[in-house]
This record gives sequence, C-alpha cells and structure tokens, in this order.
Amino acid sequence: MTNQKGDGLIRLAEIESIISIEWEMFQKVQNIGGRASCQDDYETFYLMRRSQYENWNEEMRCCYLDFAKKSQKEGRNLVEEKYARMMQYSDLHYYNKYLAPNLPTVPQSHYPLINAIVTVMIDWELDFAKAYPKLSGAGRPITSDGDASGFTSLETYARGELETYPKELLQLYADYVAQLQRENKSLSIMIQDTLVHLYGYDSIEEAEASLA
Repeated sequence: MTNQKGDGLIRLAEIESIISIEWEMFQKVQNIGGRASCQDDYETFYLMRRSQYENWNEEMRCCYLDFAKKSQKEGRNLVEEKYARMMQYSDLHYYNKYLAPNLPTVPQSHYPLINAIVTVMIDWELDFAKAYPKLSGAGRPITSDGDASGFTSLETYARGELETYPKELLQLYADYVAQLQRENKSLSIMIQDTLVHLYGYDSIEEAEASLA
C-alpha cells in the first residue's frame, strides 16, 4: 500500500513537471489574433493535460519529461510548434509561407508511427462518440473533415502534437496503443474517465447524463 502511494506521488510529480513546462511554453505562444482566452485558463489546461498523462505508461512519461526539459533548455517551444504544425492540415498555404521555414523538419521515418497511432485514436474516438454522444459532442470534431467548422479536429490536433515528439516517444506510444488494443482497452475511454473524475463526477455515465 505504501509503495502504491509512493508510486502515485512520483507519477503525479512527473505529470505536474510536464504540465508546468507546457504551461510556460503555452504562455509564450503568439496567436494571429492576439492572446487567446484559453491562455488564461490554467485549470482547464491542467485538467486536460493531466488526464492525458495519467493514462500514459511510465516509460512514455519519463521520455517526454526528459525531452520537454531538454527542449526548454534549448529555447524550443513544443506547444507553439504543435499549433503551427496543425496549420498544415487546416491552412496549408499559410503554413508553407509563414510557418514551415521556421520549424524543425520531421523525419519521414516518424510518419508511419504517427499514422498508426492516429488511425487507432480515431477509431477509439468514434466508438466513444457512439457510446457517449453528449460528451463527445461537447468537444472537438473527431476527424479532419471537421476542421472546416472552425474548430480544430482531434485528428489534426493529434497529428500536430505527435509531430513534435522524438522517435523514441513515438515508438513507445505506438507500442502502448498496440498493447491496449490487445487488451481490448480504449485510451479515449481511459482519458475521459480520468477527466470526469477530476471534474467531480463518479463516472462517465454520470457526466453524460448531466448534459442537456
């Protein structure tokens, strides 16, 4: 019991270290229309990011924390890069003209891993939407087709984020996704379960029923 508690505290410390670095990077993101309101909403940022990292395995968290620390020391803003990379899927002309020249090149060897992860993530999200349409409908569109609505889709967001990861983390992520598939588990369900508990609900079903 003591070990479980200790492990939990170590996991939370790692997660909060990651979120602290990401929040600092997020504060430095320059938006086309000026500072976004979400840049002043630490609580939502914290809960969203924590629900993701709570459901990564230890290897993934450690790998990303080391990478985030290294990137921060180098003056690299991973959050800004993520949003910039998302633009190649929502506004390719703007991306090619203004953003691409200033971004690190993503090695072609990364894309099979990214595509494999995203393909499964979309399937999980579509299944989640069927089971919990109200919760799903309150979030982003799932596939890139929804980018035209003016809201960045989960697919585009995921691709933008994954393209900032080092290959070691992408491989760990792809392996983890494959493991969850073998165990008939859904990372989408796992993340949502953590998130609704952080918001004070006892279950996803309770959160779904609370929405009009």
